[in-house]
Amino acid sequence: MTAVVQPKPRARYAAKRDAIMAAAIKVFAAQGMSGFTLAAVAKRMDLHPVSLTYYFKRKEDLAAAVLHDTMQRFGEMLNKAEAEPSPPNRLRIFVAAYFEARRRIAIEEEIPLAPFSEIYLVEGDQSEALIEAFNALYVRIARLFKSPDMPWMTRPRRQALARLVVNQLTWSDTWIGAYEPDDYTRVAARVADVMTGGLAAKDQAWPELPLLDLGAPEALNDEVTRDRFLVAATKLINREGYRGASVDKISAELKVTKGSFYHHNTDKDELAAACFVRTFDIIDQAKRAAADVEPGWARLWLTTASLGMHQASGESGRMLRHHALAAVPLSMRRQMLSRFEQITHSFAGMISDGIADGSIRPVDPLLAAHAVMVVFNASLPLDPRNNPGSTEGLMDDYLRPALLGFFVE
Repeated sequence: MTAVVQPKPRARYAAKRDAIMAAAIKVFAAQGMSGFTLAAVAKRMDLHPVSLTYYFKRKEDLAAAVLHDTMQRFGEMLNKAEAEPSPPNRLRIFVAAYFEARRRIAIEEEIPLAPFSEIYLVEGDQSEALIEAFNALYVRIARLFKSPDMPWMTRPRRQALARLVVNQLTWSDTWIGAYEPDDYTRVAARVADVMTGGLAAKDQAWPELPLLDLGAPEALNDEVTRDRFLVAATKLINREGYRGASVDKISAELKVTKGSFYHHNTDKDELAAACFVRTFDIIDQAKRAAADVEPGWARLWLTTASLGMHQASGESGRMLRHHALAAVPLSMRRQMLSRFEQITHSFAGMISDGIADGSIRPVDPLLAAHAVMVVFNASLPLDPRNNPGSTEGLMDDYLRPALLGFFVE
């Protein structure tokens, strides 16, 4: 009889560590950093929490480990892309490598990728190295666009496009499940086509239309209104995630008491739901205002550019970022994802109309609509640390390449 070969201790340790990492990524994606605990990971694995401390002493160590693992895997995708001399081909290979990783995850040949949305909320002695690695990853992605043959591809534009690429790819978490894994290669090609080729047909110019005025004007007095709670909560959820934006922090943002909070709002869940509704209302406001603009390319441009500039300026209160969905209660998440899907289909219809009238080039309307949703939702000042409300350069260095193709002069 052949003896059963037992795995070596080191192999067993690695296998158990990988299993912990896989469970941790799911908890991190579902609950965010503020709801991420060793106990929650152990519960998902049906283990006692103490057994995890042999591998990871604190939740911060485990969170940092899964984020470093994801960044390492992004680095491997970039290794394939960086060998190409042509920036457009580099981007195509990077996008293809990402969706190949997603295919392997879907058929359970790889563990999931951790979301980057709350990386800045990891505290402790892991934080500095984590942020340094994250910034280095963005630098590498931005270098994909660098070429001596493209002097217009300035540093601010490369940085903006790097951020957009990451947002485009990671937002696929919400829609990739609608496709079969065998179709991921085609999806990657269509997504890369929108990035490199843009949306406008060749004979279409960059429109010169006045942008739409979106959102409700801010109150000029010091009165604490429901809308101010919505704006403050949106700001905090975008910055600190759903769980991190506590009632205390929202109240402190407006310099009011918790009593005032509960006078204007039922609870945080109800306020967060209202923040999403406000976000959807702003998008609907833009679509309605641009509904009669012709042709389809001009309508799409006006809607997207107006929403993008609104999101970057923050003057009338920003919209909730997509990643705010990561840690909201499951029932709310499903409802909000359904609404995002409805809006995406509306944009797909707008793109289909433009293809029909010849003003938008032939693209996959639904995948292009997902891309457009991210373009305006992820629109932020090009210098958010030093000039957090500035829209300077945003039209030329972000919105124009996002809609006409990343490599447009």
